[in-house]
Formats: sequence, structure tokens, C-alpha cells
Amino acid sequence: MKEVKKYVVLASLFTLTSCVSDLDLKSGLSPSEGGYQSGFNTNLNSFLTPTLDATSSKKERDSFLDEFIEQSDMQCQHYLGNYQHKTQKTTTHAEQTLYMSIFDTVSLLFGVKYITDTAKDVFINSSNIDTNTAENQSMYKNALTPEIIRGVEIARLRYATAMKKRKNETLKSYSITELQNDMRKYDKQCSNEYGLMEINKALRQAQNQMMRRSTEAPKIDPVEIKKKVEVATKKVKEESKKKKKQEIKKEEEQKRTDKEKEIKKEEKTK
Repeated sequence: MKEVKKYVVLASLFTLTSCVSDLDLKSGLSPSEGGYQSGFNTNLNSFLTPTLDATSSKKERDSFLDEFIEQSDMQCQHYLGNYQHKTQKTTTHAEQTLYMSIFDTVSLLFGVKYITDTAKDVFINSSNIDTNTAENQSMYKNALTPEIIRGVEIARLRYATAMKKRKNETLKSYSITELQNDMRKYDKQCSNEYGLMEINKALRQAQNQMMRRSTEAPKIDPVEIKKKVEVATKKVKEESKKKKKQEIKKEEEQKRTDKEKEIKKEEKTK
């Protein structure tokens, strides 16, 4: 009976991670259009290829597409490694959902509920965690940064491959306007959310392997994901204990101060 329940839960989580992981170039399905936002935009100022317009030829379109992908990838790496992590102080609702899905799946795959419960408390602002919420969340974000960046690379490579295939099409079937739309979608994929989606996808693939539904290996190592969550959780618990000790010490000092004031007051009244 326990095995049946386990597979029911796994199937439910499979559906969730499937919903948040699949992208479609043709239909334009992207999390950005569902409320996800990315602040990244490729800077076109240094491009060698002329800017596209209604009079651009197929050759110019194809050259611009190639340079766009190359330049965008370099700029995206810089953005994820520097700008975004330094400026984004809060976790979006979309990110929170994706992190919670990661923790749930890690718990199911590796049986570490005692670790992932702490992680989930951090992202739902639980009173069980005493330290600063933003600082706690940053511990998980920083720990998973390599996997998040790798996830962005995977998602964008998939999209870039589909874009490049369209170079075989005429301007009528793949117009400049369509390319520009794809460029915007490609930029939107340079965000934490897409990286987290790919982490979820990797965990889903690990589930499929465990349930013998597929032999496809995850592109992001689930064991490394689990280790990173463990490391972050250990840091959070250490900070929580440290804060409790500081609070106890502060209370004791306040009691001593109050007691001294009381004594002085009594001496004055004598």
C-alpha cells in the first residue's frame, strides 16, 4: 500500500514539473507570458551585422540571427553571474513555486524530508525559522547558482537550435518580425526561473528513471542538487541557532540591566 501511495505522489509531482518545464518555440509558450518577468535584454549596439528592418534580405537575417545568439549568450552569462544575483533581493512567487517543487522532489528521490522541510520553511516564511528570510533564501540561491546557470544554458540551447533550423526558411515563412519575436523570447529565458525549471526537469527525469518510465539521463545531476540543498540547510540551521543564542544573551543582559536599575532605585529611596 505504501508503494502505491509513493507512486501516486510521484505521478502528481511529475505533472507539476512537466507543466513548469516545457517550452515551445512555434507556439511561443513561455513562462514570461504567464507572469514571469526577466530583466535581461541583449545589447545590440556592438553588433557587426546591420540592424534588421523590412528591407533586410534572407542572408542578412541569417547573419544577424547567428550573431544575436552568440552575443546574447555571452551577455546572459555575465548577467546571471553578476547583475541579477546582486540586485534581486526578494524571491518572486514563480521562483518560490519552483523552489518548493525542487525540495519536494529531492525529498521523494532521496528520503531527506528532515532537510527539505527546513528549506520549505525558508521559502514560505515559516515562524520555525528565526533568521532573516531573505538571507536564508539567498543561501539556497547561492548554493544552486551553478545548476541554475546550467539550466538556463540548456533551455536557451534548445531554443537557439530551433531558431537556427528556421534559417532554411524563406523570409515569407520566417519573417523579420517573427525573428524579432523569437529574440525577445530568447532574452526572457535568461532568468533564474528558466534555470529552476530545468532543475525541476532534471529531477523529473530522475523520477522517470527510478520508475523505469525512461532511460533518459538528467542533464543536471540530481545528486549534486541534493548536496547543495543539504549544504544550504546546514547553514540556515547554524544561523538559526546562532541567532537564538544572541537573543538569549541579549535577554540576560537586559535582565541584569533592569535588575541594576531596580537596585539603584531602591538605594535612592532608602
